[in-house]
Amino acid sequence: MALNIIDYENVKGVSNLKIHKTNHTKFIFDFRFENKRYRKSYKVKATNWTKRDCIREATKKLQAYKNDIEVGQVSTSFTTLDKMFSLYVGTLDPRKEWTNKKQSIYKLYIKDVIGNKQIDKIREMDIERALVAMKRQGLKPRTQKSVLEVLKPLFSFAIKNKYLKENPSEGIVVNIPSQKRLVTDATELFTKVYKGIISYYKNDPFYRALFLFACLDARRKSEILNLKWENIDFSNNYYWIEDTKNDDKQKYNLQEDIKEALLQIEDEHIGLVFKSPITSKALTTTDRQMRQLKKYIGIDNLSMHYMRNIFVSMGAENKIEAITLSGALGHKDANTINKYLSTNHYNASLLTSKTIQKVLN
Repeated sequence: MALNIIDYENVKGVSNLKIHKTNHTKFIFDFRFENKRYRKSYKVKATNWTKRDCIREATKKLQAYKNDIEVGQVSTSFTTLDKMFSLYVGTLDPRKEWTNKKQSIYKLYIKDVIGNKQIDKIREMDIERALVAMKRQGLKPRTQKSVLEVLKPLFSFAIKNKYLKENPSEGIVVNIPSQKRLVTDATELFTKVYKGIISYYKNDPFYRALFLFACLDARRKSEILNLKWENIDFSNNYYWIEDTKNDDKQKYNLQEDIKEALLQIEDEHIGLVFKSPITSKALTTTDRQMRQLKKYIGIDNLSMHYMRNIFVSMGAENKIEAITLSGALGHKDANTINKYLSTNHYNASLLTSKTIQKVLN
């Protein structure tokens, strides 16, 4: 409801403060700062205070409001979450895969729920309700967490730019069930997958190289499909990933089997390595080739991501340290390795027992 200024009068002895003529709990802050006028209504919550008490409280709130304006706290009267997200995205690199993913997540799960809500009116319970709605729709915890991965930096951006004082998503946590997939006899399985790729794609260096990147180097699918020829140094046997999940450039050893397959690909060796023969853009799917490969090898649950699990468990079986495996997979946090690692409890206990015997003797 619009303010009717004639219902208010100046408070004696207090500049920029008006009080309602018949309700001493209602006030208007009205002042100018740097040639801009600021006007805001305020209502004292207490109903049993005297007029003097209400004026004293309103004066404190007026001064706090002035301080916010003077230090750069932006008025959020017309700033919706949609508007803030637009400002935030404008600061991100449009070439990054994660930038596009954030926009997609916002459009799918956030925009229609709280996008039109004034940013300073959004509370933790609003976000919690959105997550509960996602859960009721059958969306997985990983998808729910992706919403927080968009909202948390968005609200931090708003705080940094003086639109907010607190992050309403800060205390919200979405617990994801363990994604560990049991891999037993990983060394044998790793060898089986490797030999299967070499055999099935012996006459197709394109897909031989693609799947060897997943098997021998445990590269993510997105990293493989976005790899460029310019990022491969055949003379010094290394390559680097430009756009990883960690938004970082990372250098890796180029293994001989992969190098041999890459050099056999009939291509100008410019731009994307694994581009579509039809559109010359990055491949969007390798599902058909993966179905053919796992049928040939005889592993029904084989996928490019499962090759990472096999890789890690094989490394653990062969006494490669977790920190080393974590680096090979491109993780900055070595603890992330536990998502992929399946320990052979018998062999581990046997090794521990032998160590204990050495200590005791």
